[in-house]
Amino acid sequence: MGEVRAAFAIARKDVQTFSRYRISVASMVFTPLYQFIVPAFLFGAAFAVNGRAAGLSATLGTDDLPGFIFLGGVVAGLISIAFWGIAFALRTEADAGTLEPSWLTPTHHETFVIGRAMGGLFWFALSQIALWVIGIVFLGLRIRIEMLFALPAVLFAILSMVGMAYLLAAIVLLIREANFFVDTMQFAVGTMSGFAFPVTLLPGILQPIAFALPTTYAIDLLRVQALGSRPLFDPALEYVVLIALTAVFYPLGRWAFARAETTMRRRGMLSQY
Repeated sequence: MGEVRAAFAIARKDVQTFSRYRISVASMVFTPLYQFIVPAFLFGAAFAVNGRAAGLSATLGTDDLPGFIFLGGVVAGLISIAFWGIAFALRTEADAGTLEPSWLTPTHHETFVIGRAMGGLFWFALSQIALWVIGIVFLGLRIRIEMLFALPAVLFAILSMVGMAYLLAAIVLLIREANFFVDTMQFAVGTMSGFAFPVTLLPGILQPIAFALPTTYAIDLLRVQALGSRPLFDPALEYVVLIALTAVFYPLGRWAFARAETTMRRRGMLSQY
């Protein structure tokens, strides 16, 4: 229970600190809006035939362009939180000089990642609500009751992203300049997960990598159950693969984080910040 209280305290601290930067809070909504949602919507609408996304319908069996975009944005938001809100936040705290005194407390170091994940999910939920309201009011996004059936896929995606965040946090703690690495990996994972287009359109050499990512199946299950789109594989099989990959990524991330911590202790790297 002490670790649970510590995790909630870390999350509360992160939420309070980030809320002081009002422009950064607003950017969580406007950045994905102008970088992805609006360009994707306009690009898709430009190729519409009689108001229908014929190419999307031929590829996935659905012409619901707003739904396709916003559902992909849900998992893309989770990827962003895992990469920047959790993994890179440790480097930010290290640069601020607060990582070392925090790690000298009795709290398990893994709890810091869980606390940051909880704080990140708070901002993720708020930003998604704002984006979906904008989508409903201005872009023709429709809410379907079938979307509730996709919640298990979202929950497994969250758990797998926490495991990936552990893995990334381990790398971030060991390398000197993590900004470029995090930015590149976020783009690569998001793109190969198919948040902006079907993964079947990726070059053949990249598709095996896409099928090894849990986010690929989470996005596909979201669209299948919420939009009735054509699945990559049988949905039951996709759930099995998603659960299996989550079971791999989470312990792998915890192991890598523990190894990075041991390396930092042996080399005295923590005191460098």
